[in-house]
Amino acid sequence: MCVTPQALNTIAVPSPSAFATTDSTLQRARAVVAAVMLALALSASGALAATAPLDLRTTLRMARDAELRSALDSAAVAVVEADQRSARAWPNPVVSYGQLRPGRASTMFDGSRQQDVAVELPLLLGGKRGARIDAANSALDAAHARKAVARLERASEAGLAFVALQAAQARRAAVLDAESRLAQLSARLRLTDSRAQAYRNFRLDFESADWRAELSAADAELAAAQQRLADMLDIDDWRSVVVEPLQPLAPPADARAPAEHLAIRAARLDESAAQAAIRSARAERFPQVSVALVRSWTHDPYGTADGVGLSVELPIFDSRSGAVDRASAVAAGARLRRQLLEVETDTDIRSQQTEVDLRLAALGSFDAEVAPRLAALSQLAGDAYAEAHTSLADVLDAVRTQQRARLRRIDLEAGLVRAQLRLLVARGELSRLAD
Repeated sequence: MCVTPQALNTIAVPSPSAFATTDSTLQRARAVVAAVMLALALSASGALAATAPLDLRTTLRMARDAELRSALDSAAVAVVEADQRSARAWPNPVVSYGQLRPGRASTMFDGSRQQDVAVELPLLLGGKRGARIDAANSALDAAHARKAVARLERASEAGLAFVALQAAQARRAAVLDAESRLAQLSARLRLTDSRAQAYRNFRLDFESADWRAELSAADAELAAAQQRLADMLDIDDWRSVVVEPLQPLAPPADARAPAEHLAIRAARLDESAAQAAIRSARAERFPQVSVALVRSWTHDPYGTADGVGLSVELPIFDSRSGAVDRASAVAAGARLRRQLLEVETDTDIRSQQTEVDLRLAALGSFDAEVAPRLAALSQLAGDAYAEAHTSLADVLDAVRTQQRARLRRIDLEAGLVRAQLRLLVARGELSRLAD
């Protein structure tokens, strides 16, 4: 059963001016407190009203496709695509021109001068072009995988920011409700016709000021959470960012086997790209070979000659073994990173699963043991005050205990949802929530 603030206003209570210092008046005041405490005991947690609040799926999609960050990811992929086009290109021919003039005693040719034009074409022997293309394709696959990982990381960060905003909204609603109900209680209990009531009025003012300070802190926390999520989603007006109420995540509706973890897949593709780079570096060790077609002609008298030339690099000083060693070291690092990531992922899954189980048990224990006693606490405090068996301090302490417990449940629920999100990230299943 839920009692709204409007329903509280319908409770028949005497006006503040009807209170007096007589015993009968004090009894009526205690009866009023009992009625208000009963209403507090029946009240349920409220949610922050908003227009078209964001849900988790929409938030994950918006963060994953954020314009500026997506453009940065695409720019990184474009660099690798350019390298791929370069790897597919054939080497350009080289055109050379030369001119010879005979000396005083010419024994090479008859004529005033000789001109030569040569077209030289490098040959990619030893499987160089195929190795380059294979390495470029592997690097492009790895770049696309890293882009997917970056999108997932943005989505996971936005998901945690989403939960933080949910918790901030719920805390502000709880503090605002507590401040409002304390104001109602204060208005019904405040007396001004006796110096004996000075402490009561002072205590009510103190409690009200304390909850107003708590509300200011909740407003600041809410604004910070709104700004953080708005920055992640590229939303200009952060004040308009409102999310759906806080609640634990439901298990996936489908029972299909989870897809390969994106981060592990990216690490494996990085390792494959590193292995392809080793093969390309080994192919590049083959000496450079070029074929040239030569055309020569002389003047005075005119004569022509055609020829074919072949040039081969002699790898005497540089055998390009350093490039192979470098590629091998990079591949070894990629393999170690992949192995470390697999171990860390497995450990993270177990750790996050344990945290989810513990937090779920803590929330269940709170709902089973604490929540039912809160209603009884408020009702018993109101009844005892009405029968003059307790003081106003005990009544206010009951109100504060009830509201503090409500805030504690919000923290428990928010911690559970954060742990559930981190578990989905560790398992590589967060994309299911966005797809």
